[in-house]
Amino acid sequence: MGSNRANDNTVIMIQTIFDHINNFEYAEAFLVSSEIMERNEQGDQLFHEWVKSLTEFFTCNKRYEAISLLERIKPDVIENEIHFRIINSLVDFYREVEDEENFLKYKNKIYPEISKLKNTELKHKIVYNIANGFYTFQNYKEALRYIEESIDIARENNLFTIFYSLCFMVKIMCLFYLDEPEKADDLKSVFESYLDIIGNLKHKEYLEKAIRRFQERRITNE
Repeated sequence: MGSNRANDNTVIMIQTIFDHINNFEYAEAFLVSSEIMERNEQGDQLFHEWVKSLTEFFTCNKRYEAISLLERIKPDVIENEIHFRIINSLVDFYREVEDEENFLKYKNKIYPEISKLKNTELKHKIVYNIANGFYTFQNYKEALRYIEESIDIARENNLFTIFYSLCFMVKIMCLFYLDEPEKADDLKSVFESYLDIIGNLKHKEYLEKAIRRFQERRITNE
């Protein structure tokens, strides 16, 4: 009985970790993960190190320390879900530090394996991160291709999360940069209506800032 209670408690705590991560509360996630490791309740060292890397990168601003940590523990072959999470984080981290070469390296490592992944929410995030990387490096055609795939995964699996919203922002901006303003404006109108329904004003403000940057860049280049 005691063992079953411990196992149940660990499952609850792992779910709490993911809840914190989904809310960008990385330090809180790391504290819960540390508690699991201290109790030795079937703690997974690889998972714990991954959570630590998120905390270092996003909360402590130790970006290159976080990258070095993941480089040390990354798998040679992607065999399970935590392997996907580690490589996906490397894709995202290298995008954040604007290292296109390593972004492409890990994109090419993870994407061919994605059909093996049963976790559709994670698959949605991975494809979004790839699209966002191509957007960051101004390859808007590739970004649009992957963002369409990520949106399809979300719709097929009813994954209407923050990443679904972010997909539309990237798609709208790609259309602007690809000189398709009518499509971009139409999608922007639909997207803003969606944000009004779900009450997400922050994303509406974020989109407006992105559009202003696009307009300023166009003026500068004229």
